[in-house]
Amino acid sequence: MNRNLFFNKTLLLFLTLILSLSISSQSYRKVTFRQIKAEGKVWGIDMSHHQNKIDWDKFKHQKPHFIFFKATEGISHKDTKYSLYYKRAREMKIVVGSYHFFSYRSSGKAQANYFLSVAKFKKGDLPPVLDAEFRRNMPADTKVTKELLDFIKVINAKTGVKPIIYCDYKYYEKYLKNKLKTKHDLWICNYRKKPQGDWMFWQTTDKFKIAGIKGYVDFNLFNGNKEKLNGLLIK
Repeated sequence: MNRNLFFNKTLLLFLTLILSLSISSQSYRKVTFRQIKAEGKVWGIDMSHHQNKIDWDKFKHQKPHFIFFKATEGISHKDTKYSLYYKRAREMKIVVGSYHFFSYRSSGKAQANYFLSVAKFKKGDLPPVLDAEFRRNMPADTKVTKELLDFIKVINAKTGVKPIIYCDYKYYEKYLKNKLKTKHDLWICNYRKKPQGDWMFWQTTDKFKIAGIKGYVDFNLFNGNKEKLNGLLIK
């Protein structure tokens, strides 16, 4: 075969492969309800007071399989929409979960106890979620890990359920990957590409549009079918 022809064909195949991977990795950055419905994926959103205007009659026509609601932050902040939104979603037969936004200004134990004093964990709910993220001026690595593990221990001891951990994968590797004694389900945030590692939920974008909610909302894919999702629910 002519070397130039062989080189050109090889280059074309390589570029085609790169393009297909690029499309695949970014296909959920601008995901639409029509697309996800056609694919038959198990999907959901997460919400807080930032989604402050909801038309529930419109929302029910595009309702997700699950919703995570922000319950608390630190040791004193309860999300103002938590109780109402949790109640409405359950009335609509949507699987729900509650999450705590972790603060580095107070101990993990104190935050876990506050979270449990506010968050609702009923039969049929998803496990509680620890939302841990990078911030400016992070404390020492050992301090961060200690407080995160203390939070996890309290939740596990008082509920009998291992919390789901929300973070990006670099955060998980830095603070938790080799520190956890048992496996925890991961909810990974990555807006650029499919996460590495063993993840249960993937937050693909914060630019999702859904009927009944003004503005954007976070979109999440579940790594499995409905039967697997049901297997995670609190018994």
